[in-house]
Amino acid sequence: MEVGEVIQFYDSDRRFPAWGFGGRTVDGTISHCFNLNGSASDFEVEGVEGIMAAYGNALHNVSLAGPTLFGQVINVAAQIAGQSTSGDRSKYFVLLIITDGVVTDLQETKDALVRASDLPLSILIVGVGRADFTQMEILDADKGHRLESSTGRVATRDIVQFVPMREVQRGQISVVQALLEELPGQFLSYMRCRDIKPFNLHVAETP
Repeated sequence: MEVGEVIQFYDSDRRFPAWGFGGRTVDGTISHCFNLNGSASDFEVEGVEGIMAAYGNALHNVSLAGPTLFGQVINVAAQIAGQSTSGDRSKYFVLLIITDGVVTDLQETKDALVRASDLPLSILIVGVGRADFTQMEILDADKGHRLESSTGRVATRDIVQFVPMREVQRGQISVVQALLEELPGQFLSYMRCRDIKPFNLHVAETP
């Protein structure tokens, strides 16, 4: 709720795609990217309240199931971000992932992130619970080592910020501050390297 209430103001219609992963859906299959609202066609919900409502309803219809795979949901978000590059180049996308599990498709996730590093996309990951999130730190390339794909391609830029809830709760910083700390820099690095200027840029007149 806290993160959504901050970033929702940067979306003009406040309609958000909402997906679940690691769930056994009503037809009995385990899915790693399904529409959280249960719709077969429309994956968007209205506002942060819509996300919370869809999540609450999904808990009654979907049972949690492992393993924890990020690759599919990252690829879907990347596809949406990629489609925008041929139209409105001023758009930028943020994928928020909330997980209580250890990622088990690490290399597939790395490959997806390296491909997405060229797109107008940042990924915020919140680790909930007491799981060993060491691998998440690998995805968040804060130590200067950019991610490398299975084919040897190196990520264009760091697009991931990972925050374990348990560490934030012990500290003096809120989860919102911790998660959003790198987002402005990631956004600006993407726009600047493509020379994309803000709309309605007014230069102050000098006397």
